Amino acid sequence: MIMIVGSQHDDILYFESVITNKREETVLGKFKVTIGKIFNQAVLLVDQMKTNYLSSALTLYLIEKYFVILVINVGRCIAYTRDVKPTSIAISKHVILGDVDQVNEDNVKYGQIPGFEQVFESEDDVISYISSAFEKRTYSVYKNCNYISTSVDYHNVNQVKNMVEFERVFGFENHVVFDNNSGGIALACSLTKVPFISVKVVERYLDESNNVNTYLKAMKEYVNIGKAIVTCIGDIGRNEIITEGR
Repeated sequence: MIMIVGSQHDDILYFESVITNKREETVLGKFKVTIGKIFNQAVLLVDQMKTNYLSSALTLYLIEKYFVILVINVGRCIAYTRDVKPTSIAISKHVILGDVDQVNEDNVKYGQIPGFEQVFESEDDVISYISSAFEKRTYSVYKNCNYISTSVDYHNVNQVKNMVEFERVFGFENHVVFDNNSGGIALACSLTKVPFISVKVVERYLDESNNVNTYLKAMKEYVNIGKAIVTCIGDIGRNEIITEGR
């Protein structure tokens, strides 16, 4: 089963409109999941994954309960570097937990949980299929990006000064974006050996205010993200690049 994750219900609306054989279940007493098929591939939709704390716990639970083989995280992010423009699509290559600091306790790097790598990586095969789907189905501009994921909702560059050294964020000079739930998903997927990818539209730059206009402009790309991911699911199913043999 492929799981598609959103922070809010708007993030997964497109997928609700194309899924077939749809049924709903409630997990852990409070989270609604929608289960069905896209191109004969079993798919699970879930939203309300706000903050890395919740996304980590809920992703881990759903992977084990429904035997998930791939997690796709959708929604919005914000850009730190100016080479990623608002309304463009940020496809995760790397994910770092930007609010983890265990440096003084363990022999680790900033952003690294002891016992784990500092950087979580999306699989190249999945990135390739997503990128190809954008090229086939949309005119969207997309970039492979470095996600800095925190449970803090940042609004200006002064808030992230502790992450910046020599104009680099965790060593990344280009294609840096921020979000609030990719880190928890990456952690859960690392524990269960399940591939993950975040495919999000850039709403604004970090030092710009968020408002209704930036939100609506970003949401216009949701259909293109949906088309690309549905195409990707079809391609994955036909070529069997991911198997249910965890």
